[in-house]
Amino acid sequence: MIENKNEASKNLEKALQALEQAKQRVANEKKKQNEKKRKAENHHKYIMGGIIVKYFPDCYHYDEGELNRILSVALQTRECQQIISKIKAESQETTPDYYHA
Repeated sequence: MIENKNEASKNLEKALQALEQAKQRVANEKKKQNEKKRKAENHHKYIMGGIIVKYFPDCYHYDEGELNRILSVALQTRECQQIISKIKAESQETTPDYYHA
């Protein structure tokens, strides 16, 4: 009978160890996914900044608040709104429906 208790105790210990290892693997995978997401977001921000500089090289002369004001007005112009609508329409034509949910 004592052997069965020892055996059960060992099995429980092994199961708990496997559980902890699985939890660690899940945590590592989440960390990896978050790192990928962060890198992609940072890359996107870098590219967007480059686009601003490309089309508005004087942007360095303005602080963040001033640049926010300039861009918010520029993005509300009729021409800008038209091209945004056109790009969205083109995107919907080429993107499968399950991406628009």
